[in-house]
Amino acid sequence: MADLSTIKTQLLEKHRAQKIPASVGAGVYAFFLAEANVIDGLSVEPPGLIYLGMTDTSLEKRNHFHHAHSGFSSLRRSLGALLKEPLRLRAIPRAPGQSPSNTRNYRFRDEDELRLTDWMKSHLTYGFANVEVAANMVEKELIATLQPPLNLKGWPNPQRRHLLALRAVCKDEAFAARFLDHQE
Repeated sequence: MADLSTIKTQLLEKHRAQKIPASVGAGVYAFFLAEANVIDGLSVEPPGLIYLGMTDTSLEKRNHFHHAHSGFSSLRRSLGALLKEPLRLRAIPRAPGQSPSNTRNYRFRDEDELRLTDWMKSHLTYGFANVEVAANMVEKELIATLQPPLNLKGWPNPQRRHLLALRAVCKDEAFAARFLDHQE
């Protein structure tokens, strides 16, 4: 497995959304709060790490700043659930159809997704480390040791229950939106 100390150092080389360097290949990435206490209801330890993930292809595939919507991003769904009230976000299904995954993996209205992206660009920084072998194993090890609060799996997260409750509100709202759309 790759040297975790070197990877941690690379992840701490934080970048703003507008200045993320191009990266090709597998690796792990991390999102940090740019300043403390900008999300009510979330406890974050220095250096502000909130989420850690991996890609087996390239950074561009997992650039959460540029996702079209939150339906395929656990990070964006968790942030949106936490910021639902202050950003006035409304959850909707990620796609048409009756599949339970469309409401479980909700998204927000287009204008709300733009507000969430703007918030992320203003309040988050990003780190990335290329990992040539076993990026998934490196990700698991880093989650277990660094314990990012928005990672809901991989460590005994004391904030998990609270985050899942907030996300459940969004899931319920997305479920209800399926029926409201048919009545309008």
